[in-house]
Amino acid sequence: MTTAAIVADIERETAAEIERLLADADRRAAETVAVARTELRQAVEAACARAEPAARLDAARRVNAARLRLLDRRADLATARSEAVFAAAGRRLDAIARGADPNRWAAALDRLLDEASALAGPGANVVVRSTDLPRVAQRVAAARAVGAGGDDAGPGVRVTSADGRIEVDATVASRLERARVRLAEAVAAGLGLGG
Repeated sequence: MTTAAIVADIERETAAEIERLLADADRRAAETVAVARTELRQAVEAACARAEPAARLDAARRVNAARLRLLDRRADLATARSEAVFAAAGRRLDAIARGADPNRWAAALDRLLDEASALAGPGANVVVRSTDLPRVAQRVAAARAVGAGGDDAGPGVRVTSADGRIEVDATVASRLERARVRLAEAVAAGLGLGG
């Protein structure tokens, strides 16, 4: 055998050995990659399983915070609407009391005087605005009460019992405020805030 033939055999054997080593390395690399992928998939699934409760809790917190913000906005809107309703009622009552509907105001003033006088009893002191004093003067005198005018009294009637123990504030502002308190639950329910 010639040197060239020996070199050619060595080269063939070396190439075959390299091919076998490369094939073995490729097989081991493929197995390693497959094992790594499986381990990675399992690690990711385990991490997701560990993180899921916290993620759900965080999502629930965010949803609850958004709901609370929405409820706060609804409450603010409902409060503003309620305030607007009572402000409009106050303006309307004030307009009637200032002469927009004299017959209606006279009837209202009579009702207020009747209610307040019934609570305060005979001999009560009645205070009305000076502009309303002529409307109630005869009734006040007939009930043996003392009428007094006061521009700062506001529209309506204030009555104090003869002994000073009972004070009845039947002014429009006071009645409107009492109505606000009395109707608060119904207004809240009407505005969707009832619970």
